[in-house]
Amino acid sequence: MDKQSFRQMGYEIIDWIADYMESGYDGPVNPPVKPGAMRAQLPKSAPEQPESPAQIMADFKSMILPNTLHWNDPRFYGYFPCNHSGPAILGDLLGNGLGVNAMSWATCPSATELEIQVMQWLGKAIGLEWPGVIQDTASTGVFCALLAARESVANGNRDGFYDSAPLVAYTSDQAHSSLLKAMRMAGLGDRYMRLVPTLEDQSMDTDVLVRMIEGDIEAGHRPFFICGTIGTTSTTAVDPILEISEIADEYDIWFHVDAALAGTAALLPEMEWLMEGVEQADSFLFNPHKWMFTSFDCCAFFIKDPAALKHALSIQPEYLKTAADGAVENFRDWSIQLGRRFRALKLWFVLRLYGLEGIREKIRLHLAMTQDFARWVED
Repeated sequence: MDKQSFRQMGYEIIDWIADYMESGYDGPVNPPVKPGAMRAQLPKSAPEQPESPAQIMADFKSMILPNTLHWNDPRFYGYFPCNHSGPAILGDLLGNGLGVNAMSWATCPSATELEIQVMQWLGKAIGLEWPGVIQDTASTGVFCALLAARESVANGNRDGFYDSAPLVAYTSDQAHSSLLKAMRMAGLGDRYMRLVPTLEDQSMDTDVLVRMIEGDIEAGHRPFFICGTIGTTSTTAVDPILEISEIADEYDIWFHVDAALAGTAALLPEMEWLMEGVEQADSFLFNPHKWMFTSFDCCAFFIKDPAALKHALSIQPEYLKTAADGAVENFRDWSIQLGRRFRALKLWFVLRLYGLEGIREKIRLHLAMTQDFARWVED
């Protein structure tokens, strides 16, 4: 593709996206297709010769669109939203255009320093002035938190867990399944994952939590991790974060708060009650790609003591060392993956082109619509 073809196809794609965002898709939101139907339309092998941009766009419209679940259509209510916006799309486009690997400060100073700053902006806006990093998803975020907690009580990276007391984690029976997956990936097992029953409002029953913790201690186990949720997946329930934080402190247990969906609401001064007790936790996350108009993927992960995270995740082979190490942050040491996208650009675009107040106005509108819907149901 030469420069002129790139420009022409790029303009066409931007125009198409703008029309799609404004008017949506005129077909079914949920495609009425059977598994394998789209693959049957595709060639068995990759093309040997270049194909024209016009043909590729025609195939996109005739094959891809009719087989797509249209997440951002106003008629779609299937899952939590996976929001995008013009600012986020443009920021992502620029990041892809730069084509950098943001694994360390030396590999892209602007990516590292912008990420530090936008995470500081975001934390300040929700009342949490901890260091932060952009993870891909909340599933990765909770896994990182769990590994940091694991290494804070047992040197599993060095010794493994062959002779140590079983490590036990706790969360609500309404919480996201990602914690169970994290326990498996950390080598700790389903057997030591405790699902705490919930009260009538679907929030964690802290009396039962305490009994579970004490029972595990009596059995010779080591309680090491509690995950509280602000906005559970099934019911959007809010756990008693302050009360759980006090329990975690009493028993010396890492406390992680998952606010993947509802954390965005903490941008509103009138919703600051959501964050009560979070400052006593050890780690916290929410997903701007769910409710803050930042296209997937973008998880804002905050941690009180970054050294604990880096202790769990940092590896320093010779080929990654640079002269700047020690004076800068290298976010490869804060994440599972080594290679990292320039995710901060799209968040920067969203924060600047909407402004915090513009984002708040949209959230208030959504909350008002929710209250209207609740009244209609009750009436």
